[in-house]
Amino acid sequence: MKKIRQILFVPPAPIVWAEHLALFARHGVEVETTPTLSSDQLGQGLADGTYDVGIAVVDNVIAWNDERRAGLQIVAQLERTTVMAFCALAHLADLARAAERPIAVDSTTNGFVLVLYRAMARAGIDRHACSFERVGGVRQRFEALAAGTSASTILVPPFIDMALGKGFVKLWDGADLAPAYPGVVVTARAAWLRENEDAALAYLGALREANRWAPANADEAVAALEKARYATRAAQRLVRDAVPDLAIAQSGWDEVVALRRECGLLPQPAPSAGEVLNRALLGKA
Repeated sequence: MKKIRQILFVPPAPIVWAEHLALFARHGVEVETTPTLSSDQLGQGLADGTYDVGIAVVDNVIAWNDERRAGLQIVAQLERTTVMAFCALAHLADLARAAERPIAVDSTTNGFVLVLYRAMARAGIDRHACSFERVGGVRQRFEALAAGTSASTILVPPFIDMALGKGFVKLWDGADLAPAYPGVVVTARAAWLRENEDAALAYLGALREANRWAPANADEAVAALEKARYATRAAQRLVRDAVPDLAIAQSGWDEVVALRRECGLLPQPAPSAGEVLNRALLGKA
């Protein structure tokens, strides 16, 4: 049985379902998962071969290919969109007030922070005059918010509902700023994919089977996500909006490129969707 070393922030729905159904083993792969503390660990670990497969966002892949010469390709999209929200202490009434204090982020050059930069630009806030604290991944940022060591940050499910339940406020919603921002994707080095195609196909086959199973078994699929600490409403949305065959959306790629262009962070020459989006492999799975 081939071992695949996987690194991620929070297990996305298809991975939760695949593990719930023991599909990785059924497809002939053993998946060893490392929860990451930051996008730097994830990106560098993929670039240097410490990990085989990573779960990230499209923008991470663009940045790591540029900054780390990682040679990554995207082979599947696991969620239709990324649900994100900017959460802050209750007394910070708007983004301008929140921006007066250090904002907890994972990175200042890639990922969700680009949506924050768009929000700031639309609110007339100069991001270069703001202070950002690199705290780590979404779990670490939520914990910093809950502990009172950070005043504001971007969160995703299940941490958004957890933060609101603790009395924090939501100052903007990603759906209002970047509605086409894509959900998390599976990424790996192109060289690893070529050399380990059978393992990659088995891994993708397990995820695609899990993704097809969920809508037909909605109650059990929701329960599996709830066990993984997803809020019920988020779990129901993920089942309802399961990505058909894990297909990679061109609209998501275009949204990320637009965000990078807006804030002056688009690599030159611009990345090519044809080189980064490996749709052929999923077609074989």
